[in-house]
Amino acid sequence: METKVADQTLSNQTSTPAVLDEPTREFVRLALGAGLLELADIKKVVVSLMSQADSITRDGLASGLIGAGMLTAWQAKKLIAGRGRGFFLGSYKLLRPLGKGGMGVVYLGEHRVMQRPMALKILSSESALDARRIQRFESEAKAAAQLDHPNIVRAYDFAEDNGKLFIAMEYVEGIDLQCAVERDGVMSIDAAIDAMKQTASGLAHAHGRGIVHRDIKPANLLLRGDGVLKISDMGLARIGWQGEAPSDSGRSRLLGTSEFLAPEQALDSRSVDGRADIYSLGCTLYYLLTGQPPYPGATQAERIAKHQTAQPPDIRLLRKDCPAALADLVIRMMAKRPEDRIPSATELLSQLTRIGGGAGQGGHGTSLRNIAPASDTVSDATLYQATLSDSSLGGDVEMAVVVEDADILDFGSLPPVLKAAPTASTGFGQTAGGSRSPAQAKSFARPAASGSTTAATSGSQQIMLGIGLAIACLALIAVFAVGIVLALKPEEAKRPVIKSVENGKDKPVIIIGQ
Repeated sequence: METKVADQTLSNQTSTPAVLDEPTREFVRLALGAGLLELADIKKVVVSLMSQADSITRDGLASGLIGAGMLTAWQAKKLIAGRGRGFFLGSYKLLRPLGKGGMGVVYLGEHRVMQRPMALKILSSESALDARRIQRFESEAKAAAQLDHPNIVRAYDFAEDNGKLFIAMEYVEGIDLQCAVERDGVMSIDAAIDAMKQTASGLAHAHGRGIVHRDIKPANLLLRGDGVLKISDMGLARIGWQGEAPSDSGRSRLLGTSEFLAPEQALDSRSVDGRADIYSLGCTLYYLLTGQPPYPGATQAERIAKHQTAQPPDIRLLRKDCPAALADLVIRMMAKRPEDRIPSATELLSQLTRIGGGAGQGGHGTSLRNIAPASDTVSDATLYQATLSDSSLGGDVEMAVVVEDADILDFGSLPPVLKAAPTASTGFGQTAGGSRSPAQAKSFARPAASGSTTAATSGSQQIMLGIGLAIACLALIAVFAVGIVLALKPEEAKRPVIKSVENGKDKPVIIIGQ
């Protein structure tokens, strides 16, 4: 059964009423039940869509809600797929996924009350069954909570909702350096040095508090749109440089990414210190300048073996414009023995500053500002699809509103929709036949008002304006007339004034004042 959108006569509208078919009604029920929208919000979009067509489809309504900023594309896709749950987590509304990894998914969320965007890192259901992964997840939250530096992603909260563990972190709107190189190619010398300076500054802060990252790589360096770089993903960080307990087999598991792994970390990840991060940062700098890791082996075992025995290749073989001082610095950063490397991130920052480039020319982060942020549509097809079926997020096991009664979908109270009468001529913002321009179609329709009323109002305003101008002109003429009269008026003759009378020689003397 179809539900009528409006049962009243619409001005200058065809006799066919706008209707919601069953898929569209189901979409509306899910959106209301999920708590994403209010009925009044949907009515606003329906009014706008009715100004363009007499029937409303599910996809058309979804597009209208997205265009009005009431739904995100990911939320709309979930609703179209019949998923009415998984939009809320604790105090946050989930807007869209940002990334997916072995530990879980990172979503862009918005606090329900404060409306502040946050990155929510959620531990997956599979990882929640592994005690070691839970411990590592908690360690990440603890490590991030101890750090407060402009070049490190801040963590604000660690919570659980509906059995889901998550970390609420600072949202960095930008792109990670791996994606930037894959998209744009190798970095300029100045941009690479700038990135290294900011990373070294953040690592110096972390190392000074006894925290080693253990997974420095381009994908964990996030570049904000204003050129500020942030170190993210403290999932492998160790507090106080204390190693985790070995596994039941007596051997510790490999922690880190093999393309950027320090030699000692592959042998025993429990005893590494901050110099392991310096080695990984040297591999990262090599990648930024050449577009490939220093040891691009076919297998993980080959890559780890080369980190143990092979000398780092000279960057200048692939990058002719690389300064000799910078190439030598990479060699020192990637020394096999930790004692042969640059001893600290603070010393590394000092040497990068002496080499120059980057922030030293034009201000902090200047050379990185030209790198455009990532578009959230690049990986929508795969990332969105991977998260559409996840309805286990949040505590909304039951719908916030059970929408079964058709009365709640009664759109009979919609205001009339004004449609322009057909005309052969075209005017500003209007095409032949009275159709709306694209800019007008995106805006909400105004409450109904007849064309005659609008014309009368405009005419009245013009009459009042004319009367006001006439009065102003009369007042101006009067002022001029008074001025002319005063200027032409003759000056009155002055009478003599007797100042005093004195007696002279037998005769009075009269003194007249001027």
